[in-house]
Amino acid sequence: MPTAIEQTLAIINSPDSKLRDLTPIIYRLKDNQSENIKRFRYLDQTCCASGTMRNWLMTEYGDKWHMQTDQQDESMLFALVRNPHERWWSGIRSWMNNLPWYSWWENEQLMEKFFPHFNRFTTSQWQILDQVKVDHYIKVDTNLDERFSKFCRKHGLLQFGRLKKYKNHRHVDEKVKAMEDKGRLQFERFLRSNKKYNNILEEFLAPDYKYWDKVSGQE
Repeated sequence: MPTAIEQTLAIINSPDSKLRDLTPIIYRLKDNQSENIKRFRYLDQTCCASGTMRNWLMTEYGDKWHMQTDQQDESMLFALVRNPHERWWSGIRSWMNNLPWYSWWENEQLMEKFFPHFNRFTTSQWQILDQVKVDHYIKVDTNLDERFSKFCRKHGLLQFGRLKKYKNHRHVDEKVKAMEDKGRLQFERFLRSNKKYNNILEEFLAPDYKYWDKVSGQE
């Protein structure tokens, strides 16, 4: 019977696999909406409060939005940007839920071929943001709810009450958090002792900082 690593390699290597897909995902309002509703588009990025943003869309706009599949809508586009290293490690935590955290980075085939971009959760932000013209960037941190409310007021988007933050499994399941915490410590130790991979990671994330620099000063 194939191991978890072998099964994952088979999925990633499959021609039909979308695990590492870099196609931008943009949500927009459906056509024929009331003129009183301000049109906009949102560029979704994993590990950038994406669950929170989709919850906002469902709460405030109901069924009035869907994924953009053409280039006809050129309304305002906004995207959220997170500290590059913080975001990548969040993606790694999610990746650890797919494989035994103690074994995958010791698999030379997996690391040589895919590190540091294993799946869509471990992309770098520039890989997506470089493909589209974004009008507004919003910083992701603990003050996102207040910052996003100000953004909505400024641009006429719907936002009533406090922004409801989506909670990852690690925030509600102590066992998941314990597993991820231990896995991260082990993987950090691995990277410190393997300069080649550490350097690859730094080079991979470096372009992200041109976007982080755009938002790092936002209050």
